[in-house]
Amino acid sequence: MSIEHLLYKALNPVMTALLRSPLHGITSNNIALLHFRGRKSGREFVTPLSYTREGNTVRFLSAHSTRWWMNLRGEPALVSIEIARETFTGKARLFDGDSEPLREGVRRFLTALPRDAKVYGIKLDESRRPVVESLAKAAPELVLVEVELA
Repeated sequence: MSIEHLLYKALNPVMTALLRSPLHGITSNNIALLHFRGRKSGREFVTPLSYTREGNTVRFLSAHSTRWWMNLRGEPALVSIEIARETFTGKARLFDGDSEPLREGVRRFLTALPRDAKVYGIKLDESRRPVVESLAKAAPELVLVEVELA
């Protein structure tokens, strides 16, 4: 088990508790709780993730090195999202593999939440938008989940 995995395993319960507490305002403007079912087990999972929102579209960005997103493969999956202690439902669509829809979603995500660019090794230009070459290099290792809220 990697150190990254152990760190996430230790921090996820802390972040979940914080996001559900009266102190949620510290992080709830850009971290949400995503609820989804295991593709094979049917078990419910909850994971705190950085998010961006444009109207009824919520985006989550991750890397192939994480595994939670694998449960969203295939047809759009029913999920729920806790944002600022309010629960929303929607359908999640996974973008796995370099494509223009993935790159556009990553551009929108990082333009709205530029602090996460460093996590994925993506350079930003002076306008705080992803540099094309940097995004192209990182894209094959990224996954994007877009949730259309009901």
